[in-house]
Amino acid sequence: STKAVQSFVTLNKIKLRDPQYVTPTLLKRKRDRVQSYVSMRNYKPEYLNKIQSTLIHPAFIPCDHDGPCNQSNCSCIKNAFFCTKHCGWGSMSSNFFRGCACQAGQCQSLSCACYAAKRECDPDLCRSCGACTDQPNAPAGDRQRCRNDNISMKRGVRLLVGESSVEGAGLGLFTQYQLLKGDFVDEYVGEIISQEEAERRGVVYDRQNMSYLFNLCSDFSVDATVKGNKTRYAN
Repeated sequence: STKAVQSFVTLNKIKLRDPQYVTPTLLKRKRDRVQSYVSMRNYKPEYLNKIQSTLIHPAFIPCDHDGPCNQSNCSCIKNAFFCTKHCGWGSMSSNFFRGCACQAGQCQSLSCACYAAKRECDPDLCRSCGACTDQPNAPAGDRQRCRNDNISMKRGVRLLVGESSVEGAGLGLFTQYQLLKGDFVDEYVGEIISQEEAERRGVVYDRQNMSYLFNLCSDFSVDATVKGNKTRYAN
């Protein structure tokens, strides 16, 4: 009880700190600290410039090495990746991606660190935007503020397959409802194969006048010919 606690404090002559009340000023200071932590300005310029200028990456393998991450020992830095929570040094790395601190509706613009880095928001890192709080496999609800987690939440629009209006194209992909610019359609999925295997299959597909190969990175491609979804019919 409260009286028992007060008696214990008095008996043992414990000096309590003065209570700190939450005020708008304290809340603003906290938000400013979080914004400063996730700001792109606080990343090392040489690491960030390399990541932003690299268009084709190899397959991502989390780094694991002795000593703090640097250009000589970290495979993430060498291959122009951010370090992630799966890496050996994790959040202690100077190259660690910190997520965003966006408020309502900001995760679909370049002001969002995740969106600017071409990454989806991660609920383990992005604590204020509400990423991944909706039910999976369902449309984004009104309560969730983040709209940069569509693949993680397995969202997508209703897709229909029908004869393409392009002469000689065969089947095409259509949406049930009109899309707005920037709307997420669906994830292109398929069999992950090596680039060497993709080259071999590409020769066969060219003879058949069809191909559902999609370059994933410099090491792998996605082949949706046998294992895929409706997105392979997108022209």
